[in-house]
Amino acid sequence: MNGRDGLGAAARGLRQYVLAVAAGLAAPAWFCEVDVPAGAYLALDHRLTRFPDHDTALLWDERDGWAAAVEAPAGDEVIVLAYLGGDVLPPPETVVEFVRALYGEEYPGQPEPPDFRSPGAPDGFDERLAAYAGDTVGQP
Repeated sequence: MNGRDGLGAAARGLRQYVLAVAAGLAAPAWFCEVDVPAGAYLALDHRLTRFPDHDTALLWDERDGWAAAVEAPAGDEVIVLAYLGGDVLPPPETVVEFVRALYGEEYPGQPEPPDFRSPGAPDGFDERLAAYAGDTVGQP
């Protein structure tokens, strides 16, 4: 997000977007970073049956979009399992569906980072985020 100071419409939009995803997942904790490169972390309540000893998280960044991850045993790093793909800012409902599929027997998403965009690029991304800052959260 170009020229972010944490107070602009794009930064507010990012917070609202991540909040909408967190609410849809009933995430117990989340945070987002609005500086370039923007990113977010959502803790998820349940562990994956294939990784019962690892906490599960959902990550977002402005280059690759959403990714499902597990925390390493020491808790100091995360290991990405799959990227949602499709769009760097998919509707929150799409992200919720991705997570639901992750907890099922499916292996949703893609293994490689999608590399949607370069952080800070003037490509309309800030405007898309800013749409989430208004009264129409979730409907950019």
